[in-house]
Amino acid sequence: IVGQLVGKDKEGKEVRFDKTYLELLQQFYNNREEEKNYYSLIHDGVRFKHYVGVLNVGGLQIEVLPKTDKSIDDEETWKNHLLRMLRTVYKLQAHAPTNAQQQLKNSTVLDVFLQRFLDEVEKLLHVGLIKTYRKETDNRNSLKGKIAWSKHLTNNVVHKERFFMTYTTYDRNHIMNRVLYKTLQVIPNVTRNSYIANRAKTLAFEFPELIDINVTDNTFATMSFDRKSEGYHDAISIAKLILLNYMPDSQTHSHNVIALMFDMNKLWEEYVYVMLRRYLSEFDPKPQEPKVLWYRYANGAKKRIIPDIVINKEFVLDTKWKLPDRTPSDADLHQLYTYLKFFNATKVALVYPTTSKEGVITGFFKEKKERSCDMIFLLLSNKGDDFVNPIKNWLQ
Repeated sequence: IVGQLVGKDKEGKEVRFDKTYLELLQQFYNNREEEKNYYSLIHDGVRFKHYVGVLNVGGLQIEVLPKTDKSIDDEETWKNHLLRMLRTVYKLQAHAPTNAQQQLKNSTVLDVFLQRFLDEVEKLLHVGLIKTYRKETDNRNSLKGKIAWSKHLTNNVVHKERFFMTYTTYDRNHIMNRVLYKTLQVIPNVTRNSYIANRAKTLAFEFPELIDINVTDNTFATMSFDRKSEGYHDAISIAKLILLNYMPDSQTHSHNVIALMFDMNKLWEEYVYVMLRRYLSEFDPKPQEPKVLWYRYANGAKKRIIPDIVINKEFVLDTKWKLPDRTPSDADLHQLYTYLKFFNATKVALVYPTTSKEGVITGFFKEKKERSCDMIFLLLSNKGDDFVNPIKNWLQ
């Protein structure tokens, strides 16, 4: 996208992709390594890669949609395909609640995730936010807990009536509630949907007073769930997506940036896998454990291979988000030949999306004619059993 791109701001006014938005994207690009996967910087613009989703840049919302068929240029069609895959993989609600359908009828990818997050928080508030024990350190006028002598002697030389104490308290001011509350505060700054923004403010009002938290990757890495907190899992997962991809403008919020971007190749793989688990569970599809392909004798460095999906321990599927010319590329064939040898597979296949006609193109490696290497095309508009039927027929 370059200077001539036209969009709309939060108020619906027409805006151009000018220098301000480019500078924000450049700043966001340099903020963390992950952002470098989303797009590359070019002269006076950016070029998106294989990631799809939404970027909200200072009020300008940019949707990046997947595409495999150049003959279909309808944005709404590709947006619907993307939303269906995201809802399936991330277990998002397929339809908005009845009283919100009008407000959410033109949902973006970001809106769908925000709505799911709010639904999860609402459920947690309904059953009650959990309490946990946590250690507190404070300078008090009364004894409670254990005196922290080093800090007590340093801070209370003059104030003899005080005690620097370390004690345990049992309340709702723990890390999970604080992360959820932080996310509720962020939502009104990143969404253009007034219904979602107002709902986030209402839910935030129902939270107790909590200590603010500075969220990093480590915040979530150290978080663990037990029987008591298991209900928080989905809400925390979405909060992680939102908070770690948010670059706030601390002054006016007019230059906030958030990116909710997904690797389309990985999303396609996960979508096919989830649909197979849901509709062809009798064939026991599962991701395969990696195997060592090569190792360096001197220091033991290793290169591993791992196929996308293995079925019944003998059929290997490798998903590809692209539309080939009815013949697989050399690199894809080399990859499948390796799987055939290393996993001793009966059959291997490349799984592609299609917008026109589903089906299977059969083929084989000349050395092993008894073991087929095929191309399976899954129609994106199909749902449920219809979507996975070509794979079912291939297996049988």
